Order: sequence, then structure tokens, then C-alpha cells
Amino acid sequence: MGPPGSAILLTLVAIAVGAWLYFKPPSSVGDQSLQKYMGFEAGIESVVLRNCAPPGCAAVYLTPAAGRKSLDAVPAAVSLSAQLAEQGLECYIVLAGEPIADAVKRARGIRRPVVFDPNGDWGRDSGIEKTPYWIVWRTGGKVRLRSDEPVTAADVASALR
Repeated sequence: MGPPGSAILLTLVAIAVGAWLYFKPPSSVGDQSLQKYMGFEAGIESVVLRNCAPPGCAAVYLTPAAGRKSLDAVPAAVSLSAQLAEQGLECYIVLAGEPIADAVKRARGIRRPVVFDPNGDWGRDSGIEKTPYWIVWRTGGKVRLRSDEPVTAADVASALR
């Protein structure tokens, strides 16, 4: 005798839905205040990436100290940042997982505004598990695009529509 088939089926469906909810990436970016480096003369200021200007923002999340793949993605990140700046959209290059002093040295070579996430807290809260990672969100933090591969300015613009 045992439980009816429908009870077993409903239990399996509930487990599947629970697993999907547990493992899916967050639908919004983290709300931590990070340090933004604008350049040698400008110094460092604090910024909350979630609160970007309308219609939204993009970020390229890099961990240069962890491997060659992030270092190889820097030119694509700089290019995307420049293209989006021409369109009036913010694009952050986020350097993560290294002390701020080392990240500032790297940022000077990038010559674009850079944000530091030394402990990777923003990345974890945003659902970023590996780098390089491209992410686009609307003002307020709702994620519209996630990618392990480089995205174009057109991809970002269409995600923000």
C-alpha cells in the first residue's frame, strides 16, 4: 500500500521547484557601496552600482589576480565601456579578489573608471560565480542580461529596452 502516485508526483515536483529556486542566480545586483577609481588626479569615491542612472548599467566583472582569462578580457571590457559611454550608458569595470593597492595599479593601465570589489561580496550577492562575467541591469538593480562571453553595446542596449 504506500502513498498514492499523485502524492509522490507532487513531492517530486515540489523538490524540483525548490531546487530551481535555490540554484537560480539572483534577479538583482548587490547593493554594497564599492570604491570607484576615476583616475590618478580624481582619486577614489564611493558608489552603489544598483543605483545607476536610468535606464540602467552594465558591468564587466574581472578577477585579474586569479587567472589569465580575466586579463585577456580587459581589452573587450575597455572597448565596451567606451562604446557605452558614447551612448550615455554607464559601464563599470569591476576588479575583484585583490587588495585595493594592487587593483589601483591595474586600474591605471585600464584608463577607464574602475570599481573595486576586494572581497568579492558584490559579485556573490549578484550571482557571479566565475570571471570574466558580463552583467546588465536596469536602474534599481533588476538584472536583464548575464553572460560568460563578451557582449556588444547593441546587446546591452537591447537588454535595457
